[in-house]
Amino acid sequence: MKFGFEGGQTPLRRRLPRRGFKNRFSLTFQPVGLGKIAKLINAGKIDSSELINMKTLKDTGAIGKQIKDGVRLMGRGAEHIKWPIHLEVTRVTARAKEAVEAAGGSVRKVYYNKLGFRALLKPEWFEKKGRLLPKAARPPPKQQDKVDSIGRLPAPTKPIPFIIDLEQENTAATPTTS
Repeated sequence: MKFGFEGGQTPLRRRLPRRGFKNRFSLTFQPVGLGKIAKLINAGKIDSSELINMKTLKDTGAIGKQIKDGVRLMGRGAEHIKWPIHLEVTRVTARAKEAVEAAGGSVRKVYYNKLGFRALLKPEWFEKKGRLLPKAARPPPKQQDKVDSIGRLPAPTKPIPFIIDLEQENTAATPTTS
C-alpha cells in the first residue's frame, strides 16, 4: 500500500489545514556593523582610502561566506568611525548612513542580480570556466527606489562620485588654446 493510505477515507495530511506561506520574493541580507569595519581598518586588513565593497568585506572576514542577496550596513559601533570611508552595499540603515557621512565618507546602495553578485564575489569562477563576466542588470521596478546605482563588474577600487559637476564637464570639453 501507498504510505499515508487510510482505506478510502480522507487522509490526515489532507484533513489538516495548511499554515502560513513562504514568500518567494523575500530577500535575506547579511548584516555588518560599522564597529566591525572600524576594527578591521584599525587592524590593517581593510584600506580606508579605497572603496570598500561586498567582496572586500567577504575577503577580510567581516561577513560570513553564506551571503544570499547582499549585505546590510548596520549602525552598530558608529561611534568608532572617525575617518572618511567609502562603502558599496546592498542596503544601509539610516543611522549607519548618517555616521559615515558625518565622518566625511559616502555610502552607495548598489543592486546586483544573482549572477552579477556571484561574479562580484567569485570572479575567478568565470575565468576558470572560460566565461565572460556578465553585464550589470537593472533592478526590478519595486526595488528601484531602494538603490542608488546598479553594480559594476569588475568591481571598482576607487570611489565614484554621486553627482558630476557640470562645470567640470564644461572645462574638460573645451580645449584651452595658448
